[in-house]
Amino acid sequence: MPSKIEIHLIIQKFDSKLEEIIHEDLPLLKKVKAHVIQSGGKRIRPLTHYFLAALNGYKGKDSIDIGSIAELIHAASLLHDDVIDQAELRRGKPTIGKLYGNKTAILAGDYLLACGIDHLNQFHDSRLMTSFTQVIRSLAVGELIQMEWEKNPKITIEIYKKIIFGKTASLFGAVAETAGILCNLDSQKIQKLYEFGIALGEVFQIKDDYIDYFIDRDKTGKIPLKDFQNGLFTYPLIILLEKSNSKEKKQIISLVQKSPKTQEDEVQILDWMRKKNVKSSILETIQNYKTKLLSFLTSYPNNSYRQMIEEKLLEVL
Repeated sequence: MPSKIEIHLIIQKFDSKLEEIIHEDLPLLKKVKAHVIQSGGKRIRPLTHYFLAALNGYKGKDSIDIGSIAELIHAASLLHDDVIDQAELRRGKPTIGKLYGNKTAILAGDYLLACGIDHLNQFHDSRLMTSFTQVIRSLAVGELIQMEWEKNPKITIEIYKKIIFGKTASLFGAVAETAGILCNLDSQKIQKLYEFGIALGEVFQIKDDYIDYFIDRDKTGKIPLKDFQNGLFTYPLIILLEKSNSKEKKQIISLVQKSPKTQEDEVQILDWMRKKNVKSSILETIQNYKTKLLSFLTSYPNNSYRQMIEEKLLEVL
């Protein structure tokens, strides 16, 4: 079974490939390139692609390329998101927009997308190209829907799922789908992988929204209740509103839309969450997703790669 050291070596391969793919001609682009590679996070998307491909018998080197392209698309989306959100920090570090300006951040995101698509061309496989270009389209659509609904208390679970499909799940679906394409699996098996990726992406975002309300900053590095402070109706608030009567909904909406908010407001919203058992409801949803994901994985032999995916799932969820 791959050890933690070996996983680190796989991540190093992704970082090296990113270095190779991003062809910088300007000093500023060199800084953007360094920023992307140095702030890489857990590389959960390329690792998901790599391990799913290996689980299905793939032994070539192209999974490093494809996983790196997925990471470039993800990195580009973060650059754009930070501009839209007017964010000055990401993972505790200054954003590209903060360092060099929002125009640079937008153009740098476009440049990363172009590098990824240019590299994808070398495979001459329309299925790979279609998978990732659909993600880029979905990212834009998801962002537009979020801009329309993120501060609207009438948002529903259905609308929320459209948003997270575009912004998160579509890329997870693509990394799983392209693993099947690399392995030359039949269309039915590729579709199953795609559905697995979509489910993983959905629960990944639900857990991220959950963390905003229910996990200590010391454990995540995130600013607690940031979504609440920004007046965003994310998954925990949608669940809270669904569990509330008309009078309670008005009180909650008034609290969320209040600006600026005080520490007492944070205490109050958390008290509402506690009274309506929102935390346990979300944890149950996450567990249902996890059960579904693990059930899919049990259709494969219990080898080292399946165990790695299961471990990464447990780590994320």
